[in-house]
Amino acid sequence: MTTSIVNTQQLKAIISEENWDQLFELVKPKHFVRQEAGELPDTAILAQICQLLINETSPDTVKILCLKCVGNSCLDIYKYRQHTLGNREPDKYNKYLYNKLAENNVCQHEEDCGYPHISHFPYDGVIEWTIDYINAHAEYTNCLTANELDIFRLSIQFLCNLFTYACKNATFVENENVLRYLNHDNLKQAITNSIRSDHKPLVSAACIFVHNALKELQENYFTDDEKNRLCSQLSKPIKEGFTSAKDALLHMLHRPNVFEAMYDSMAMSEQLDLLQIIYDELWQSTSQAVPILTNDTAEFLALTFCKKSDLILKTVDTYINSIDPTEVILILNILGLLTLKPYKISENARPLLINCKYLLMSLHMMGKESNNYFTPITNLSQVAPNVQRRTINVNLTTNDAGVSEETTNHDPQDHPVYGFKSGLIKVIGNMVYRDKMCQDLFREIDGIPLLLDCCNIDARNPLILQWAILALRNLCEGNLENQEIIRNCKKEGTVDNTVLQEMGLTLHEDTDGQSIRIAPLRRD
Repeated sequence: MTTSIVNTQQLKAIISEENWDQLFELVKPKHFVRQEAGELPDTAILAQICQLLINETSPDTVKILCLKCVGNSCLDIYKYRQHTLGNREPDKYNKYLYNKLAENNVCQHEEDCGYPHISHFPYDGVIEWTIDYINAHAEYTNCLTANELDIFRLSIQFLCNLFTYACKNATFVENENVLRYLNHDNLKQAITNSIRSDHKPLVSAACIFVHNALKELQENYFTDDEKNRLCSQLSKPIKEGFTSAKDALLHMLHRPNVFEAMYDSMAMSEQLDLLQIIYDELWQSTSQAVPILTNDTAEFLALTFCKKSDLILKTVDTYINSIDPTEVILILNILGLLTLKPYKISENARPLLINCKYLLMSLHMMGKESNNYFTPITNLSQVAPNVQRRTINVNLTTNDAGVSEETTNHDPQDHPVYGFKSGLIKVIGNMVYRDKMCQDLFREIDGIPLLLDCCNIDARNPLILQWAILALRNLCEGNLENQEIIRNCKKEGTVDNTVLQEMGLTLHEDTDGQSIRIAPLRRD
């Protein structure tokens, strides 16, 4: 079995006769990938493929085939190295060199010139051609034909394969040569702009290029401003499911002391997209020991929450028009995960814990003052009708739109502060876990009675009872002073519990006053 079923003379005749049907029949991109068995295409065949590619008269379909073959060849067959012919200056796209290589008469023997023809290939001409093609068509990608778009995409893919695989373990000079080709603003802008294309294969190629460039090329290949713009541009393909886009963003987020400048340079909508992406990634990787974000990013988000969290208080009895609390809500959700291991907020731990306590207290007290969006819903039957109406309203006619909006607006899940108190308690519980400083601080600011008062079922804050109990448990673990506060609590009696009453149950205090049990509710 052979990898290629075309030899040099056959290929030369096919090209000379422009017998493209036979070319497509005999030359396959898979022939240019190393396999377990089979003969690899020699330098002369690859040089002929390069000649076809850079030939202005070659049909687009032929160029597509050539780009696929050349792109595959630098995956694991050939490494990149420049080739010079004595004192001869290289011509455009190395046409003369490729002609000599195709004729097998550049060097009669490898030792004559010292060039390792068996393992290396001078891709310079192809590099120049693909870069020129990308730059020439970058502004008109929406107007390109399907074949032209494929050439554009495969050109990006070839360059990506080149520096990712064909330059591994290369010498400093060889790497510098590749960087000299790639380090042009027009090329980088053309590729990053392709990230926003509607053509998904092109988006994929551009995202992979960016990701590999961030990892394989010099750290400063993309400037800080370019990286900031990339973070904004990558959000769209990330939401569309491109893994390489997400990996590229996470790679940039791993850099220390860059998140703040990156975040501040974004528009609000872009910030919200970034926060949502971070939250989703943190949620999916909570079991991993390797952190997604740097510590300085966690500190920045904690400080940002402290500065902006008061916005949530303006949602007490109305919906927000000029102020969007989504940023605060997303950051709180992120902090609920960042306060878990392997992260550790230390520099802003005190202000964050104090802020969470007083914000929780404000929400709690405002909920007691009047019936508003912070008032706990302990009677779950108040929520069930809203769910039912919301289901019915899906099929309402246009004339009923006003009714639909009115009923939906009263559903607690539709309000931005839904679950916010639970989120605050979650952060508090995480921060005080086996942290003596945070445990003592929360006691000193009278936070324990507040948590005890939050131990109720609340339809506006799912699992608030469970989070409050967990936070109290973490406050008391290894802290005798906090345990003493709980121990000194006095029983004042029992209170009516509407949740139990809905279930036909009630709380019953024994005659000795030492215990309380759940008993069936007596109906009159």
